[in-house]
Amino acid sequence: MNHPISKVLIIGTGADKINQSTEADDAIFQVASSLDTLGIEVSLIDNNPFSVSLDATEIIHQRKISPVTFKNVLETIAEFKPDAILPNLGGLTSIQISQQLFESGELKKRDITMLSMPEFAINQISNPVLMNSMLKKMNAPITTTKTITSFGDAIHIVQEIGYPVIIKPVSPSGNSSRRLCNDNDELAEAVEIAMSQSRIQQAVLQQSIVGYQEIELVVIRDRLGSMLQVAGIEDFDPIGIHAGDSISFTPTQTLMDIELQELRDLAFSITRKLRIVGVNHVQFALNPETGKYYVIKNSPYFDRITAFAEKATGYPLLYVCANLLMGKTLEQLELPKSFGFKSALLEPTMDHIAVRMPIWPFKSLPDADQNLGTQMRSTGSVMGIGRSTEEALIKAIRATQVHADTLSIEPQVNLTDDQIIQYIIHPRANRIIILLEALHRGYSGEELSELTKIDPFFFYKLEKILELKDTIAKNPNDISTLTTAKYFGMSDRIIGTLWNQTEDDVRELRLKESIIPTYKQIDFSAGEFEQYSNHFYSTFELENESSASDNPKKALIIGTSGLRLGNAGSADYFTSKLILSLQNQGYETILVNNNPSAVSMNIADKLYIEPLEVSDILQIIEIEHPSAIYVSGSRGRLINSLEQKELSIIKLPQNGKLLSHLASGKEYGFTMISDGTNVYSLGITSYLIQNESGFSDPTAFIYPAKLNNDYRNDIIDIGTDRIKQQIKPGIYQALFVVTNRVHFEQVRQLPLTELTFLSKVLRINLVDISLKLTQSPDNLKLKDLKISTIPNQIWAYSAAFPFRSLRLHDETIQSETVIGAEMASSNSIPDVLKKLSPNGEESIHNGTFY
Repeated sequence: MNHPISKVLIIGTGADKINQSTEADDAIFQVASSLDTLGIEVSLIDNNPFSVSLDATEIIHQRKISPVTFKNVLETIAEFKPDAILPNLGGLTSIQISQQLFESGELKKRDITMLSMPEFAINQISNPVLMNSMLKKMNAPITTTKTITSFGDAIHIVQEIGYPVIIKPVSPSGNSSRRLCNDNDELAEAVEIAMSQSRIQQAVLQQSIVGYQEIELVVIRDRLGSMLQVAGIEDFDPIGIHAGDSISFTPTQTLMDIELQELRDLAFSITRKLRIVGVNHVQFALNPETGKYYVIKNSPYFDRITAFAEKATGYPLLYVCANLLMGKTLEQLELPKSFGFKSALLEPTMDHIAVRMPIWPFKSLPDADQNLGTQMRSTGSVMGIGRSTEEALIKAIRATQVHADTLSIEPQVNLTDDQIIQYIIHPRANRIIILLEALHRGYSGEELSELTKIDPFFFYKLEKILELKDTIAKNPNDISTLTTAKYFGMSDRIIGTLWNQTEDDVRELRLKESIIPTYKQIDFSAGEFEQYSNHFYSTFELENESSASDNPKKALIIGTSGLRLGNAGSADYFTSKLILSLQNQGYETILVNNNPSAVSMNIADKLYIEPLEVSDILQIIEIEHPSAIYVSGSRGRLINSLEQKELSIIKLPQNGKLLSHLASGKEYGFTMISDGTNVYSLGITSYLIQNESGFSDPTAFIYPAKLNNDYRNDIIDIGTDRIKQQIKPGIYQALFVVTNRVHFEQVRQLPLTELTFLSKVLRINLVDISLKLTQSPDNLKLKDLKISTIPNQIWAYSAAFPFRSLRLHDETIQSETVIGAEMASSNSIPDVLKKLSPNGEESIHNGTFY
């Protein structure tokens, strides 16, 4: 570093999308928090309305809500004048922009330091051919990789190495694809797409190693070269299926120590060669028959796997990396006071197993291709933690909430044997359920391993799970069986289904026999040092490590679980802001969640990583005795079950339902805060007309709406009157259609997506207001609200959809299929619409704004 650093600009992520979700915002929030404690002034450019960080004025001192493009980053640099730029929190988008910054000469001109990695490292990461050249000089094992500029180039190389091959763009602009090709037709299509995505009209052709094991290592390095491995992760599926679509295990399950140490040494060598400071994520392909391995990818930025590694090990990865970027070394750096071993130079050791399980979008998009390949299709993930592989795996499957009662789903039971074989050979989403069904029908683990290239070890574990199910079904009310079932992660609901009983029956028997879970800390020293991580998971052993505090104000919050289409990141935004508001009121916040990418997981005072099922929640309530329990109003089954136990539940707002209508005019929403007596206006929003079938939750809107005074006054008068009629306090929206006059449609609760958007536009904490309305609306003085006047700029919100990533065409735009969103502002509607650029996912600019 040539000069002291006091101001750091973080390049954000833009809209959430497939291959990048809330883990980026989680990393930004954690790193900004750590930099703030070091006295660093932090600025952020981003335009994701679901971002928690963009609202965090206590740690983000300057914000620029603008699309994350090279031009806008240059403008932000000129405005905020940072000493340094941090590029590795916003994924590939920020890496690509950082490369452009170096190429432009602006960093040298302004004497700005690029943190985490030097220029040549960014160039290597952006160009696989350069990376392979470097690896080859290091004598690292690599696959054949060639640069191509045409289909003819590709054919010439394929004639030498044969199919299959992988095609991907060089220096892509925005999202990029990675396509597996098995013939000339697939090759021609892949080359055309890759060229269109490349800024320099080049692509890379890579020798395929489909069927090999995929191993991922997360390592960190300080400025003096000291390194440690944070986690070794083994993917359930072989190469050929995107790692983001595979089940992942940490620690690795099938590698011998000598194999893991060899990969570790090479990951260290690569990280050292690139002079990376902070995190590096290295992926390997391992031939299980010969033991030979290849380096297949290097990602020195935070992604879904680094997020999983941090949650699974308990190692404070983001805190450590933030301090390393500011010049501290691993040996010098002291961990927060809750950690017994103060030095950061302690390689995590795990006494538990963690499993990451993908979440799929196909319930909302049933027409999408559900076959798995080299392009990622999952929208998020959940995790399960246990003392055994079986327990962690069962808890992860339960956390998906798809197979919560039987570990199977009816369509699989009805498949013919021929269909089962086809689904095994051509893997699809939720393939683990297909494999369990195949084992149930008598296929051997050896047969299935040969067909799938999945390690036989995992089939051995799946067979143990099936044997356990069979034992449970044959021994109803047997205490020994019940004890074993609980030890391996089975829920009261699953056991009840197998016994033809209710989960309440099972729970009563369990409590009578004192079969009660204990809770273990997620401790990265495996118990060697006394730690207080305040992150827990359940198991059925003797020693319990979780106890309730003496704080009389304790709030239990049920989290959002894995990211799904629809509310997308807005649900975790609400949860995160809720936790912060409760903490400001003096509450100890206790979160139950299982999404490794969620921002909320690192904000709560205490965290239980558990499935969000009744039996799991009730046991945590027994330990914590919370004074308030917050549950999303959309979780009807959980709420009903808890209320039957005479527990007082505070239902968090969910999107108000829309009534059907004929969209024959211009659509508007008038939003007000109501305390049950008084109301406070938040202005009028103009919606994009999407189709004539009726209101759906809006997926694009303009604020404030442009209206003539007569229409505006009618909307305000009618809307105010209707909202005042609502008995329950809340944030409400009156919906209107305007033709030659104003037509009132309905009143409903404000959708979460709009709540996040208006919070940023108006610079007001609408989540905090919503919380106070549920607690004690009499204490919320609407007349005292300090809301800025309606902005003089035009703001626009545009949803992003995963259609292109899922190869869907002519799909109906609707709120249920939103994966992310972006926002922008300008002085006119045409200008603000030009600024919306969802970085490779579909926008909805095929309608008309009013």
